[in-house]
Amino acid sequence: RSGRKEGSDDDAGEMAASEESDAMKQFKELQSKYIETTQRNKRLKDSVLKNKQDIHRAALTGTELSNLPEDIPCYEPVGRSFVREPVATIMSKLQDIVKTAGEEIEKAEGQSVHLQKVLNETETNIRELLAANPGLQEELLKNGYVQ
Repeated sequence: RSGRKEGSDDDAGEMAASEESDAMKQFKELQSKYIETTQRNKRLKDSVLKNKQDIHRAALTGTELSNLPEDIPCYEPVGRSFVREPVATIMSKLQDIVKTAGEEIEKAEGQSVHLQKVLNETETNIRELLAANPGLQEELLKNGYVQ
């Protein structure tokens, strides 16, 4: 041994540094979880917005088609070409679009509620970690994580 006594101040300093690095690891894990959850929540909100736009577009198209007589030829876009379809078939497809989009909106909103709970829990965990480790706050300031 290098002439040190067990339980010396050096051991206590190393132990405190180890605790700080453990706290820093926890902080980084919580931070990455928070960022990932926030991104997933944003993607869900974007998905809901897209589905609402699809519903709106289908409703407008359905309104315009409902004013046409049944025997008028209508064409549905398929890729770069158009296919002749009866009005009733196109209206049925529009109703399917509205139904599917509505189901996806409900599903996404349910997932968003869950993700919001996870975000709140993660935020609380970060606050508790910072409150329990004052040295961590200093380390975060020093390393540029917090301004």
